[in-house]
Amino acid sequence: MNPNTIDITNPELPKGLTVEIITQGTKATLEKLISLGYDAEALLIDTGISDLNKLANQLKENKYDGVVIGTGIRSIKVNFMLFEQIVNVVHTSAPKAKIIFNSLPTDTDEAVKRWL
Repeated sequence: MNPNTIDITNPELPKGLTVEIITQGTKATLEKLISLGYDAEALLIDTGISDLNKLANQLKENKYDGVVIGTGIRSIKVNFMLFEQIVNVVHTSAPKAKIIFNSLPTDTDEAVKRWL
């Protein structure tokens, strides 16, 4: 999720979470994946968005071996419908890509290693 659009007051999120912490975590995750030899990039989605054409186009224009749908999308109740839509966009727009789920923001590399 685009950290600038996340409602950090949502009680489902950890106390003390900030936009800066999320941004730093995303950056650290990408850096770790790149250091492991993966060609990684973030495809961030704004909270509350319903038009996923931009995501679909990004997925179609590039070849992705895998797409991680993070726990921040899957585990927050308000994102349930968005999560479902994302899974279907990935399935349709990047049909050869593995759909990968992490269980924590800090174990994304382990999730990627399971499938790629």
